[in-house]
Amino acid sequence: MDDANGARFRAGLGYGLLAYTLWGLVPLYFAALKHAGVPALEILAHRIAWSLPVLLLLTACVGGFADLGRVLRSRKLVLTLLASSLFLAVNWLLYIYATVTDRVTEASLGYYMMPLVNAALATTVLGERLRPLHYPALALVAVGVAVPFAASGTFTWLAVVLPISFGVYGLIRKRVAVESVTGLTVESLLMLPPSLGYLIYLSAAGENHFAGVGTTNALLAVSGIVTVVPLLLFTLSIRRLPLLAVSFLQFVSPTVQVLLAVTVLGETLTPDRVAAFACVWAAVAVFVGDAVWQARRNARGEPTAVRRRVTDASNDTRRLTAVGSPGISAPVTR
Repeated sequence: MDDANGARFRAGLGYGLLAYTLWGLVPLYFAALKHAGVPALEILAHRIAWSLPVLLLLTACVGGFADLGRVLRSRKLVLTLLASSLFLAVNWLLYIYATVTDRVTEASLGYYMMPLVNAALATTVLGERLRPLHYPALALVAVGVAVPFAASGTFTWLAVVLPISFGVYGLIRKRVAVESVTGLTVESLLMLPPSLGYLIYLSAAGENHFAGVGTTNALLAVSGIVTVVPLLLFTLSIRRLPLLAVSFLQFVSPTVQVLLAVTVLGETLTPDRVAAFACVWAAVAVFVGDAVWQARRNARGEPTAVRRRVTDASNDTRRLTAVGSPGISAPVTR
């Protein structure tokens, strides 16, 4: 690796680590809003409303209004982004709900499952084939989901719906020819009318917390920055790093989340949750280990027939990573 490429890689690594660390710290922000008495749905409405000005400013800085106009003039693109915005809103709402109901541990368990959810979506929707080691990895995830259910008799639906909603969102954005910031700007525009309508309703009912104390106002006003800054850092990272490196970095966020949940937010890791995490971590290790092994074989070079299979597997890895790496064609959802 020459000096220029080395510097590029180090910069990308720094941007990526900072982005995923900030996403991991987001529960602290939502917990502060929870203590201020702001409910999850209102937090979501404010997050959408305050993100749009930041995104428009960012669009102006990168000269992206021409591309924004192109997308808005396309009925097909707008309808596609309307569908993706619905899944994005569901994912955002569930993540906020997880924080304000003291279920950050469960949410982090869900985000550890992202590579495996992507693998399942790619297989069932895109017709891609799983590699042999993906099957035991998926089986371990299934066991991880089943363990808390068997122990408590309650289904860990949040840990399942969070990665699925984001996986479907990423799948839609993967297949639409729209840049990351432009796409999120359009999605925010589409989500703005119901968000503003809800906030106006809360104001009329005297329940809009933005009319309250200054600290709460400031917390709500920075929700756009909290949303957009990690996205920008991730975009800078993804342009400088191989996708395999990004697939490693994506585990920083749920790791930070679970550490925060236990050490700061007062949540406890019950034995069944520990067992569930062990299963999912083992599945992730199998999944990432297989990807590294395939990449090394491809780098060494193989006989023609084997190289063809490895190339196909590498392409599958790129597609799977892109589905869950929204900086390529979709924003991350925290």
